[in-house]
Amino acid sequence: MRQTPTDSALDFAALDPGALPPVLVEQARLVWADRVRTEYQSIQIATRFLGECLAAGEPLDVSRAVAETIDEEVRHAELCGRMCAALGGRVPAPREVAAPLADLREVPLDERVLASAISLFLVAEAFSVGYLLDLEARADHPVTRAVLGAIAGDEAEHEAFGPELVARKLRDLPPAKRAAWRGFTGRIVRGHLDRAEQVLSRLPAEDRSLDRWPEPERATLGLLGEARLALLCQRTYKERLAPTLEKLGLG
Repeated sequence: MRQTPTDSALDFAALDPGALPPVLVEQARLVWADRVRTEYQSIQIATRFLGECLAAGEPLDVSRAVAETIDEEVRHAELCGRMCAALGGRVPAPREVAAPLADLREVPLDERVLASAISLFLVAEAFSVGYLLDLEARADHPVTRAVLGAIAGDEAEHEAFGPELVARKLRDLPPAKRAAWRGFTGRIVRGHLDRAEQVLSRLPAEDRSLDRWPEPERATLGLLGEARLALLCQRTYKERLAPTLEKLGLG
């Protein structure tokens, strides 16, 4: 796992919310608290995925990678909580953010493994890495940049793991089954792109470029405005995710 720098060396006291715009600080408290929620639920999903991989008899290197992911997601939840606290926000407790997982007992085990690999390690991680790397590159506060870099570094490793697992699981499937998984993947990706297109449809054409939304103060707090997030979604799909999906036969 990448340390950027070691978590214990991060001086969260150096992040002074009083020196930043109050409206953005209030928004940042809510955003980082919500990131605690999403990271905690990622722990839950990855933990279930590990059980599925073990039950399906996946190779031990797969189980090791998923176990490392769980540890990293715990770390991410802790880092997001520390950012929230440093900004003066209330950090949600695990019992407040834990979510019931869908009942998948009727879904065959191999299908569960492939569905999780596609949705979590292929699609979700690609978009997440695209957003985080954009923020890390623009964040001018060392604490914010270090936290974003730590999370982005771990998730880039998850993103790299996904295509290998998905390619192996798809390799021996008949064409009809592959087509079904292509449709499954397309529906997940379409959900991301549709949300982005809804935002951008409200903007004039001249505002549909990233250089129109520099957002330096937002980046200092690890925030993305609605328009920039939508544009990054499209760019991440085009530059990172679509080529991978094409290579896997899922595009």
